[in-house]
Amino acid sequence: MDTAHDTGGGLGEGPVDTSKRARPKEVRQRVLISTQYERKIDQFEARLAGIEGMLRELTLSINGRNASTSAPPTTNGSPAGPTSRTQTTASPVINEGIGHEESNAFSEADSAFEGDSSMAAHSVFASKFLHEAVTRTSFRMHNPEMESALQSLQQIAALQNRENTHDSRFEHVKPIPKGGFRELPMPPMQTVASLLRGLKGKYSLLVVTSPTDFTEWCRMVYFADEDYSLTIFALVNGGLYYIMQERAAFAEGEEQAEMLRWMEMCRDNFETAMANLPLLMPARRESIQVLVLASTYTIEQAKYTLAWRFNLTAVILCQTLGYHRQPTPEAAAADPASDLKAAFFWFTYANDKCFSLRFGRSSMIQDSDITVSRRLGDGIVFSHPVWRTVFHQWINHAEFIGKAYEQLYSPAALAHTPERRAESARGLIRMLEAINRNMHAEREAAGVTWPVEGREASQSPYSIEMSTVTDDLMFYVAMTLIYRAIPNDPGAESSLYGACLEAARKAIACHHQCMALAENEYVKAGYIHWSILYLPFVPVIVLFCHVIETSNLDDLQLLSDFADSLQPVCSVSKATEKLLRICRVLCGVARLYTEAKAQQDQNSNLVENDIDMYLSQLGFIPQQYHPTPEGTSYEDGIEGFDASQGMRLGNWYSANRHLLGLVEGDFPGVVEPRAWSSIAGPP
Repeated sequence: MDTAHDTGGGLGEGPVDTSKRARPKEVRQRVLISTQYERKIDQFEARLAGIEGMLRELTLSINGRNASTSAPPTTNGSPAGPTSRTQTTASPVINEGIGHEESNAFSEADSAFEGDSSMAAHSVFASKFLHEAVTRTSFRMHNPEMESALQSLQQIAALQNRENTHDSRFEHVKPIPKGGFRELPMPPMQTVASLLRGLKGKYSLLVVTSPTDFTEWCRMVYFADEDYSLTIFALVNGGLYYIMQERAAFAEGEEQAEMLRWMEMCRDNFETAMANLPLLMPARRESIQVLVLASTYTIEQAKYTLAWRFNLTAVILCQTLGYHRQPTPEAAAADPASDLKAAFFWFTYANDKCFSLRFGRSSMIQDSDITVSRRLGDGIVFSHPVWRTVFHQWINHAEFIGKAYEQLYSPAALAHTPERRAESARGLIRMLEAINRNMHAEREAAGVTWPVEGREASQSPYSIEMSTVTDDLMFYVAMTLIYRAIPNDPGAESSLYGACLEAARKAIACHHQCMALAENEYVKAGYIHWSILYLPFVPVIVLFCHVIETSNLDDLQLLSDFADSLQPVCSVSKATEKLLRICRVLCGVARLYTEAKAQQDQNSNLVENDIDMYLSQLGFIPQQYHPTPEGTSYEDGIEGFDASQGMRLGNWYSANRHLLGLVEGDFPGVVEPRAWSSIAGPP
């Protein structure tokens, strides 16, 4: 790349056109159309016009019926807006990519399956019930804000039945030029050469390949002596995006502005390449590398549905190439990339297990089929020994998450008796505690003390100290999830196990520590996308349910503080902004509900019953236990109680996943508490 340094432009020069090969001029041919063909074309046009007319009438008819029963949708909720259509139809190749969905109204994707849920079966009743509740005269006279609060809950619950397309489209896809993707602009060669020289002997977030291989890919793109694939183009632009992101974080003034400019260009090229990746990718290491990079990028952009798709394809290719099996010592010695292949597999493994819990789907990888070692060899270079420990603990934690879904929250587990699930939960707790002990022991062996003084030599914005606190956060989140499956003792004030509440509170405390350690909003956004939204952050829902049950004001304050901590990140993360809106709705409902319970009059009892019923439809709180009917045996009653226990746990788990779906998608019209009083109007 030194040659690039000698011949390339300066930092402020314009983008480079990498299309160097001359193309033969196409010879135009005359097309003769007979009278017979003209008549056929006229007939096709007439038929198409008739079809358009029928579709137009059908659309107007559907819209008319919808308008009589619901408010008109906002433009923000339209999946086929002008911006999306422009981005996705500019190139016909994009429509065939693995990371793209057509946004045309007549080719909308079917609803994504996200596990069993009994909430949808009650949606019609819930909507009718809420409509009657919010229009009751005595209810409006009691507290107009409560009407708006219930309307917000109604809107959130109604989105359960909307087609679950999620935000599974890229926002920066560019049209493919007529000459192909090689004609897309690239940053100046001198800038790239300078960045590549800085990679030598230095750790970077670019962990999908070695600096030597990445330099060779850049040479292929910038000095196109021969054709290179879309995969190489994507790897170069994705890698440059992350390298420039790191460089911009520590640059200042004009250098930072220029670096951000080229970073955005690489981002656009990377998204364009990802949107055009073929559905059937060749079983090569480069294919897995670009899929790993794509899943990492989409997770950081809070596009988890896309990340799941990329990771799913990577899992298939890893298994096809045998990356999940331990090579013989002779084969490992002869293959310098054996450690890198193992790292690719374990990365896809961890994502596969975590997405299993997040989406309520079974894992693609069976633990019994794996023989490759979890300990990465010296072929993977880390800036500090603790990062090797962090990666190893991430694998162990992912294995635990997979077992938690399988033993507690899968359809088969929810059909078990509460006693069997509680026994499974206790076994999982012992496993998690052992993982946590080993994690702290490995930290000490790596020479890491807490807090960490200074910054490691990599100049990474993600500090070791923040990583250790994040590990503690994930431990308490997992403990909350497991203890939630253990019912509390009969007659207790709360249905939630005491250890579950304690773990949830400690998780919130760790969250505030992580936010304090993050140096800027971008680091905070990355932490939220990888730690709060990557897996169901159940402590928020656990504390919300506890406040509803017990009117605990301290936990209500914890919820409010958690919501407030998200505010500074909203300017750089749309997903965090959506999470903030949801948290504010929950905090507002909990506050009004607590106030209504404290008044203890007839109207407040009506309010309490209204919210109890609706929150039970959402899956946040269990419906009231009904006595065993006459003529039913004790054994039948116990069996029904066991089934209802599993249904309640399943509904609660589905409610968590539903909220995560709202964060990834869109929920127009949901009103935040700050506007409730103005919308409700005077009593």
